[in-house]
Amino acid sequence: WHDREELYRQQLERNEKFFRATFGRYLSDEIVTDILERPEGLELGGDLRRVTIMMSDIRGFTTLSEHLAPAQVVTLINRYLAAMTDIILAYQGTIDEFIGDAILAVFGAPQRRDDDADRAVRCALEMQAAMEAINARNVADGLPEIHTGIALNTGDVIAGNIGSERRSKYGFVGHPMNVASRIEDLTAGGEILISDSTLHGLQGDYLIGGSQEVKVKGIDQLVVVHQVLGDGA
Repeated sequence: WHDREELYRQQLERNEKFFRATFGRYLSDEIVTDILERPEGLELGGDLRRVTIMMSDIRGFTTLSEHLAPAQVVTLINRYLAAMTDIILAYQGTIDEFIGDAILAVFGAPQRRDDDADRAVRCALEMQAAMEAINARNVADGLPEIHTGIALNTGDVIAGNIGSERRSKYGFVGHPMNVASRIEDLTAGGEILISDSTLHGLQGDYLIGGSQEVKVKGIDQLVVVHQVLGDGA
């Protein structure tokens, strides 16, 4: 009996290791643990969450990639995404997806914290700071320098397992996602733009640059965005 129990325990451990190794490449440790501890969380469905959404991409990457060999494009993107992934996960962000050179991440789901907006801003600042080292490696390899724009927006979204029985993912749906995307379109290389709702959700002090009212497609009211220049501490 004890031998059978031990074998069963070892099998469970192997299964958990496999699960973590496989899904840990795509999800934060937090989500993996959440799924392991609450298998019912895999059911399709969701709930309303207040989150800070981050969207980031390499400015002018399509044009840039047209002048590079396919292998160089992959090296450039993978180097960038690897560095950004480490930073986002260190700030307990949930990476929702990579779309080419773009990153969509969320702070506040599956676990909400009081400093979600602050972690998102500090994360964005560290991501921009990391670009110097990435570009030094790019130049050393004969690759072009790259520059990213990062947008943050805070709002209520539906978070949960979205999709079908065959294929689903932990994802987010809602108007604030569209607003984040529109703000991201406005960012220049090296710039961080945050919405008014993110600014008002911050607890710490930051160096805020210019503010502007912008008309964004599909939204009637003007959206106020602010430039984040650094940590005010």
